[in-house]
Amino acid sequence: MNAYCNTVGLAALTLLVACGAPAGHDDATMADHKAMMMADSTAKAQVQAQEETVRVLYEMFNSGKLDGIENHVAENFVDHQMDPSITTTGIQSLRDLVALYHTGMPDVHQEMLSISSTGDRTYVHLHIKGTNTGPWAAMPATGKAMDVLGADVLRFENGKVAEHWGYTEEMKMMQQLGLMPAPGEAPPKK
Repeated sequence: MNAYCNTVGLAALTLLVACGAPAGHDDATMADHKAMMMADSTAKAQVQAQEETVRVLYEMFNSGKLDGIENHVAENFVDHQMDPSITTTGIQSLRDLVALYHTGMPDVHQEMLSISSTGDRTYVHLHIKGTNTGPWAAMPATGKAMDVLGADVLRFENGKVAEHWGYTEEMKMMQQLGLMPAPGEAPPKK
C-alpha cells in the first residue's frame, strides 16, 4: 500500500510540474501567449460594447426618444443612405430621420434579427414594420402598412457610431404603401 501511495504521489507531482511550464516554453513565449489572451479579451469586450450600443440605438429609434443619443453616436456622424428629404448633417441628421419616421409611421418598429461584429464594424439584419398614418416629408399618408427586411452596417470610432450604410427593401415598401405598382400592374391613380 505504501509503495502504491508513493507511486501515485510521484505521478501527481510529475503531472503538476509538467502542467506548470511546458518544456521548451521560455518567458518570451509565455509573454506572447499572455499578450494574445489579453488582445482576444479586448477584442471581445469591444464587440460586446459595440453590439450593446447598437441595441440601445434601436431601442431609441423604436421609441422615438433620443435623449442621450450623443453618448452613442459621433457628432460628425455620416449616413450614406440618408433620406433625400433630410438636409441636416451629423448627429442632427439622425435625429431628423427618426422624427421623419415617427411622423409618417408612429408605430414604426425595427426588430434586430441578427447582429455580428468584426473590428470596428457591426452588421445587423433587421425587420421593419409600420403603418403610414402621417405625412412622410412631402408625401401624404397612405394609411397602408409596410413589412420589409433590411441590413445595417455601422462603423465605430472611439466607441461611438461614426458611419452607417444600409439597405431596405425600398421597392417592396413603396409597393406596400401603394406608391409604386407591383411588376405588371398599372401605376396608381392620382
